[in-house]
Amino acid sequence: MIGRIIRGNGKTYSVTTDNVIYNVTLLGILKKNKSFVAIGDYVEFDENSLAIKNIVNRHSLIKRPRIANVDQLLILHSLVEPDFDLDLVLRYITYANMNDIKASIVITKIDKDNDINKINRIKEIFKSIGIKCYFISNKSKVGLDTLLTDLKYQTIALVGQSGVGKSSLLNAINISYSRSEGEYSAARGRGKHETTETILLPFNEGYIADTPGFSDIELELSKEDLAKFYPGCYKRNAECYFSNCLHDSEPKCAVKNAVDVGELDIEIYNEYKKLLSSLPLKGRGY
Repeated sequence: MIGRIIRGNGKTYSVTTDNVIYNVTLLGILKKNKSFVAIGDYVEFDENSLAIKNIVNRHSLIKRPRIANVDQLLILHSLVEPDFDLDLVLRYITYANMNDIKASIVITKIDKDNDINKINRIKEIFKSIGIKCYFISNKSKVGLDTLLTDLKYQTIALVGQSGVGKSSLLNAINISYSRSEGEYSAARGRGKHETTETILLPFNEGYIADTPGFSDIELELSKEDLAKFYPGCYKRNAECYFSNCLHDSEPKCAVKNAVDVGELDIEIYNEYKKLLSSLPLKGRGY
C-alpha cells in the first residue's frame, strides 16, 4: 500500500491512506538509517506486517524542520512580542530559496499593534521581492479568510520562532487541531516552546505542518552561496556581469542596480551586506 507519513518519532510512524491511519514501523535495513524517512514522505508499506518498505515520489526535503514534499514555507512572525525581525525573516526566505520552495509571510498579532506606518513599511519591503505578506490576528481572525482562500491543495510548512503564534494560527484555522499554545515572556524576550514535534494536519485539500519553533536559523553558506540565494539576489544574480558577483563592490551588478532604481528595497540590501560580511569566502576569480 502507498500512504503518507503524517507523524513519527523515529521508531513508529502514522501513515494515512484513503482516510485511514496506520501505525507502522521501519522494515529491516531502513531501521539502520532512521534519517532516511521524514514526515511528509509518501511510502510503500506492507498492510500485514505494518512495515515501511520504501519511499516513493519525494520531490523536496528540508532539513529543519525535517519535512518532505513541501510545496510552500509559510513564515510566521509577529509585529510585537517578539518584535518584528527583518533579518530573521529574510534568512527564512533564503532557506526557502536554497530548497527551491515558494515562501509567503504571515505577520501575526496585528491586534496588539495598530501602527499603520509600520505595517505599510513591511508591505513595501516584501513587495520589492515579490513575496506575499498576510497580516493576521489569531484572536479576532482578521485576515484569515484571505489566507485560507490562497492556500489550497498544497503541503504547507509553518516556520518561525517560538511565541509568534504558529499554534494559535492553527487553532484559529480549525479549533479541532487543539494545538498547545505557548506564551511570550517579556523578561526572556522570547516565547515558550510548546510544539516539540512536526506533524501534518489536514488543511484545505492538502496539509499544513506544525513545527517546533527556534529562535534563529543557521544558514551554512559561503558568500557566493548567499549572493545566489538571498532575497533580491535570487534569480537576479544571473543578470550580473560577473558570474560570481557578490553584489558588493563589483561593477555592472544587477542587484545593486535594482537598489539604485528602486526595484529592490534598500533595507533588504543592507541586511544582505551585514550577513555577507560574516560569511566565509569559498573562492574567487573572474
